[in-house]
Amino acid sequence: MVLLVEQSMLRWRLGEIMARGRITNRELAHRLHRHETSISRMKNSDTMPKMDGDELNSLCNVLTQLLRERGQDVVITHLDLMQHSPDDLGNV
Repeated sequence: MVLLVEQSMLRWRLGEIMARGRITNRELAHRLHRHETSISRMKNSDTMPKMDGDELNSLCNVLTQLLRERGQDVVITHLDLMQHSPDDLGNV
């Protein structure tokens, strides 16, 4: 039996959100108590880096604060940081 299964891809969007809000690696690193290099790696990653729920929550809260300081009335959630798009249809 041949089944068609939709394979999906999650795209990490931190870099896009930071660019939209003109948030620097230094700013985000300072607020998250992280090194700028770790923020740069996280931002430039194509896939979501491993992080626990508390880290993801902190990232969303800090991004929300920074964007609001820039006059953007938004709330960033984990869903904003990821984009799901069908990758391909394949045979299994």
